[in-house]
Amino acid sequence: MTYDLIIRGGSIIDGTGAPRFIGDIAVKGGRIARIGKVEGRGDKELDATGLIVAPGVIDLHAHYDAQLHWDPYCTASGWHGTTTCMISNCGFGFAPVRPGMADRYMRMMENTEQVPYDAMARTMPWTWETFPEWLDHLRSLPKGVNIASYLPVNPLLSYVIGPDEAKTRPATAAERAEMRRIMHEAMDAGAAGFAFSHLGAEGNSHVDHDQSPMPSDVMAAEEAYNLADVLRERGEGVIQTLVELPGMADPPRKIVEELARRSGRPVLHNILVASGINPEQHRSVLRWLDEMAAEGLEVWSQGATFRKPLEITPMHYNNWDAIPIFRALSAAHTREEKVALVRSADYRERFEREYDAGRMWEVGGPLEVYVLMEAGPAKAFEPFIDKPLAEIAQQTGRSTPGVFLDLLEQSNMEALVLSPVAGSPDYNAVAEIVRHPRVLPGISDGGAHSKHGNGGFWSTDMILMMHRESQLFSLEELHAALSARSAQAARLRDRGTLTVGAFADIMVYDIERLNYDPPLRYEVLHDLPGGDWRKVKRAVGIRYTIVNGDVTFVDGECTGAVPGVIVDHQSRTGTLRAAE
Repeated sequence: MTYDLIIRGGSIIDGTGAPRFIGDIAVKGGRIARIGKVEGRGDKELDATGLIVAPGVIDLHAHYDAQLHWDPYCTASGWHGTTTCMISNCGFGFAPVRPGMADRYMRMMENTEQVPYDAMARTMPWTWETFPEWLDHLRSLPKGVNIASYLPVNPLLSYVIGPDEAKTRPATAAERAEMRRIMHEAMDAGAAGFAFSHLGAEGNSHVDHDQSPMPSDVMAAEEAYNLADVLRERGEGVIQTLVELPGMADPPRKIVEELARRSGRPVLHNILVASGINPEQHRSVLRWLDEMAAEGLEVWSQGATFRKPLEITPMHYNNWDAIPIFRALSAAHTREEKVALVRSADYRERFEREYDAGRMWEVGGPLEVYVLMEAGPAKAFEPFIDKPLAEIAQQTGRSTPGVFLDLLEQSNMEALVLSPVAGSPDYNAVAEIVRHPRVLPGISDGGAHSKHGNGGFWSTDMILMMHRESQLFSLEELHAALSARSAQAARLRDRGTLTVGAFADIMVYDIERLNYDPPLRYEVLHDLPGGDWRKVKRAVGIRYTIVNGDVTFVDGECTGAVPGVIVDHQSRTGTLRAAE
């Protein structure tokens, strides 16, 4: 028999948790046709001798909605063996949209997820209005990975009520009926469910273009329950919600519980952070997940389970906006305005007075732990390269906030600081949460925050941390978590395992060589539309990435194949289908 592709002689880890075995995988029509000893030949054959053959990684928390317009492979995720990405997380996206609202939506995405406005404006045609039209548009784009999408609640509220009015009042009965209609329409077209953030007005870095909260963060909880009722009626779909950040005193988990009850569907809680510094932070979430399971509610938590350093140039960073004193800095858009602000005696006095190191755990750690990497024009700071700001403050007899403001002013906002605590380096803390059956590892945030580092390398780092460096997990356990568990939670049918009949989404790699490059910092690439830049870590040791049976990368080099599809849960007639 002739197959489209045969992968021969690899060490197959099928994602089910079963022990690995040496064998072949034959692919025909984009699906796995045979596993074991494969007779016959393939139109293309790959030698996997000595290599691991595993399911492609499923990245359930990404923001590649815009990047798909200039990067079909959703890099860095696509470089690191990811074969399926979920977009429109946390309720940020581009449909539905009223005519004339495109600019406002791009400004929202720029401010909440730091996707460069110019790149969006250069590449996005805005030829859609409804969510089905948006999915049809995505289907028309070349894709090197599979894409699933939530209906994002912020565009939904903006479309039905208006982006500003939605922040001031609950929806009317008629508006809720319209949102239910749009939710049905989106699910008919293939939406995965709906997604939103609900963090309130304070303690939230997801702010609008004018520093006001995003609509979903201050909406009445009933707006989400209204949509949950649609999913219960249909018996399908998933809900993703951001309700918790590290260090929050009283996260609104009750809304997650009620969503699970009302919908009867999986609810993906965000965000769970592995903390070796404060173990109670993640253990309280794990206990809560157990309580939810005991009540028969399907609640999952998405965990930040890798080491993601934050390389921050303050000119290009506004994730500190969860802390009110930083919002004025973000509201000053030009370099000149920012420098004038940090030079202002009034702002400096207020900053010193209001700065609270304890609250900074919500936004990547307190200023005290930030390490000065590059001083730029601030020559007086050059002797302090590689030192934490707290140590610089001690040596200069200044306060840490004062040192920070001096650095911003003297460097013309170009100093580079590194937060070493944004991702957990604690093996045992990460292992503790990954072992929980209702935790979904990952949260790459890929496509967002590109000027301080794309997290698409998360799966590679997890394999390094949990297996090669610590030996806390077998590769069989890890790949079940990296792929099959996410497919189960998100109801991605026929993906996440290497089994006969499943789609042929596969990564083939050398466990001894697996790594990311650069190992400590990020590479700066000027590959955005218009020559703009971003920061990435490339994959090392991944021999092949295969999407729906087509090879997309060989040893890190792109083949040009674009076999990705929109992963679709329902046809218009209600018949289950896994892909377009």
